[in-house]
Amino acid sequence: MSMVFFVRHDEKRQQLFGDIWRDFIPKVFADVPEYYDKGNAIASLGICSWWSDRFVKEIDAADGAKVLDVCSGTHDVARRLLGRRPKLNVFAADRSPEMTGTGQRLAEEAGMVIPATITDAHTLPYADNTFDAVTLQFATRHLRVVETFNEIFRVLKPGGVFYHSDMLRPRSRVIEAPYLLYLRLFIHLTAALFGSTKESKDCIDYFTRAIHHYLKPEDMANLMRGIGFEDVKYRSFLSGVLCRHIARKPQ
Repeated sequence: MSMVFFVRHDEKRQQLFGDIWRDFIPKVFADVPEYYDKGNAIASLGICSWWSDRFVKEIDAADGAKVLDVCSGTHDVARRLLGRRPKLNVFAADRSPEMTGTGQRLAEEAGMVIPATITDAHTLPYADNTFDAVTLQFATRHLRVVETFNEIFRVLKPGGVFYHSDMLRPRSRVIEAPYLLYLRLFIHLTAALFGSTKESKDCIDYFTRAIHHYLKPEDMANLMRGIGFEDVKYRSFLSGVLCRHIARKPQ
């Protein structure tokens, strides 16, 4: 697949979801910070937490390395990473002040320092070649992927590694249909349990549609190669329901 395919794919997603990304997603993430992690655990029957632990265990960075967690939200990945590797310098970037505020509180309660910046993932406010590693989990389906990955490539040092994890579109239609139904039902349940706002409930259909129009595991790997990454590897769960990619910026 050429980069033209991925640019056009992003353009189609922008047409379908651009208004939601701009107007509703910020309201959703203003609503959910206090129960976001717990809600994910309930909706996924604990699988998301297990997957996040696996994701963090794969992050290989030397003590003192600078790691940026993009779309950090409540700093779940950043906190898990510092819990395992306290000598890393972990930074957080997210556009939601509410999610970031909760993340900072949780980090402080755990005795961690995670410098955080409120920013758009499409235009990261960091110099070229700044970070030894960049992580991004459970967020890219709400973004223009090509722009975001180009920014991550830019801020990585030569030889730096990009660790990506997300809920992708399953490669098997046999899995996709029941998975999207399951996801829809459990998002409804979570919204009801935690008393979500109207804006959050209005986005329930969007979350399943966003996955249906998202990339499959092989597509994501090919996009990374098209951006310029090398040594691209990935592991998937249930045909791509969850998928982790690792890619390196050339020296």
